[in-house]
Amino acid sequence: MSRNTESTRAQDQSRPSLLTRIRGSKFLKDFSASEYRLNLLVAILIGVAGGYGAVGFRYAIGGVEKLAFGVINPTVEALSVTPWYIRFFLPILGGLLVGPLVSFFASEAKGHGVPEVMAAVATRGGIIRGRVAAVKVAASAITIGTGGSAGSEGPIVQIGSGIASWMGQFLHVSARRLKTYVGCGAAAGIAATFNAPVAGMLFSLEIILGDFGVTQLSSIIISSVVATAVSRAYLGDAPAFSLPEYVFEGPSELIHYAILGVFAGMVAWLFIRTLHSSEKFFDGLKIIPDWLKPAIGGLIIGCFGVLGMTHVYGVGYEFIEEALLGHLPFKILIFLVFAKIVATSATLGSGGSGGIFAPSLFLGAMLGGVVWYGADWLTPELVTDNYGAYALVGMAAVVAATTHAPMQAILILFELTGSYEVILPLMLSSILAVIVAQKLLPESIYTIKLKEKGIQLWRGKEVNVLKSIIVGDVMRSDAHTISHSMRLKPLLDEVSRATLHSTMFVVDDKGQLEGYISFHEIRAVLFDIEALEPILVVDDIANKEVPRVIPTDNLDYVFRLFGEKNLDELPVVDPHDANHLLGAIHRTDVVEAYNNEIMMRDLSGGVHSSIDAAKRLGSTLIAPGFVMAEIEAPAHYVGKNLRQLDLRSSEGIEVFIVRRHNPAVPGKGESMVPTADMKIEHGDVLLVSGPKEIVEKLAIR
Repeated sequence: MSRNTESTRAQDQSRPSLLTRIRGSKFLKDFSASEYRLNLLVAILIGVAGGYGAVGFRYAIGGVEKLAFGVINPTVEALSVTPWYIRFFLPILGGLLVGPLVSFFASEAKGHGVPEVMAAVATRGGIIRGRVAAVKVAASAITIGTGGSAGSEGPIVQIGSGIASWMGQFLHVSARRLKTYVGCGAAAGIAATFNAPVAGMLFSLEIILGDFGVTQLSSIIISSVVATAVSRAYLGDAPAFSLPEYVFEGPSELIHYAILGVFAGMVAWLFIRTLHSSEKFFDGLKIIPDWLKPAIGGLIIGCFGVLGMTHVYGVGYEFIEEALLGHLPFKILIFLVFAKIVATSATLGSGGSGGIFAPSLFLGAMLGGVVWYGADWLTPELVTDNYGAYALVGMAAVVAATTHAPMQAILILFELTGSYEVILPLMLSSILAVIVAQKLLPESIYTIKLKEKGIQLWRGKEVNVLKSIIVGDVMRSDAHTISHSMRLKPLLDEVSRATLHSTMFVVDDKGQLEGYISFHEIRAVLFDIEALEPILVVDDIANKEVPRVIPTDNLDYVFRLFGEKNLDELPVVDPHDANHLLGAIHRTDVVEAYNNEIMMRDLSGGVHSSIDAAKRLGSTLIAPGFVMAEIEAPAHYVGKNLRQLDLRSSEGIEVFIVRRHNPAVPGKGESMVPTADMKIEHGDVLLVSGPKEIVEKLAIR
């Protein structure tokens, strides 16, 4: 090799990569300086990417269908003339191709995808691996294109969210902003699929983010609108389905729609239970490798095909259209309700890739027709001439019940119809369906899968955080106790010494809890202390209605008790003996635990980019005169806890993360969100923020 060649290679290796140059470009820095402008730009890019992702995915499914069956969107008539062995073996072949793809490259692409996006937002700060979108496109296109019973909407949500997450990680944005970007990607996917931008926005806010915060609303709206425009440019401006003309016969007909809502809740419950049971069955099937399991689901679909029941193949839009137009007989409708549940559960439970949104629409359309036939038989004078309207309302009701998100279900169907007359039946059926479904099963089709993994999602994020922490994690064992026979003057002396306690717990001679005394009880006798001293003891003024908590209670319950009783400390007692005092829990400790947990969840996605930036730049400017940087713990910090150091007051800095070397694993360490009582050890690396001059001085000590 020549010296010139070696010199050129050395120059190339020392030259910054293209990605590094883009990140450091003046254009990007100018946009990053304004959060509004950056969010606007990224929201547009996500909308474009989500729109093209939805269009490309549609084409990918069509390409696989063309290759497999010789026609795009094969109908039952087309499949009926296909040789039986093709109908039997193609779904199996699809499973054999999808299994290794998912198992070896991106396990998140397995199943219907939306729970994985929700988990990424809730537990990983919105971080989704870059390869997930690509694997999801391939796996879902093969699953659906070879006859697997699944929808295209869930994959499009995961594809859009994956692209958006990659953009956010590329830009090294904070976890909070990254979550918003993921929501933009999900909204773009739904909007492009249904040609319904408002429904896409609500899907993202109601299901993916669980938050209607105004700060992220504008970005999500922009992504939805842009994705819809891209989709319309390629797929046309027509709605996703050919819809019937809606006719409302009068208020009496609402009785039938109420019945439809109740049945929709029951069908949704059956669907959720069957799919979840299928997932658990295949997960527990240890004698068969994971990469082979989707072929078993394909085998079940193939059996449907051999029997001529190809109605359950693919997404099922053909039969949704037929139901909306009122062209399917009663026997076919009721058969398809149960057959689709079985087929979809087999496809997705075994490890195939696809969504549950279209199957839910399918079930709702079939159920609506079944209810119309029943209503027409019992009260023909109260129903319309065609069951298309019932199929339409049934679609919204089942989607609302399976997802436990009625707003997005109602809006999707309302946007598709554009008719205000349909709103009343849509709302009635959807709300009743959700009530019935939640009564039968508190978890939705998305959250039931997350609950199995120990991830609890609630619409209130603060409640979710406090419910995840128990009293035993934050209680103190040094509860301040006083004897029930203590006189008033010794009590006042005790109060003056108890500077760390606002509540004292009264115990009898055996140490059993009898009540408590706070400043409120003392204030009542303070001005007559000389007169009352000879005649009163602690037991006379103690409040005997003492609220008790046990170590396994969660902090949500505790925090509500603090508010109800207006106390700052509560006694923690033995679960088997309500008067045996174990310790106390302080309001300040609950608040600190909450803040630490919130910080941990936010930093789970954002700390990686912050640390990375600190490593590359030495420190990261987070505001004029303030920086974030990694520093090695100064010698005078070692052996002291953060409460003793009181860095916020003494030096004006905040410690976010402590990274500590793990001797058991050379080269590895663990990152921790510090508590006030955490002692700093020699060799600890701290992620801190504060005034630039102070942080720089600490860094060179």
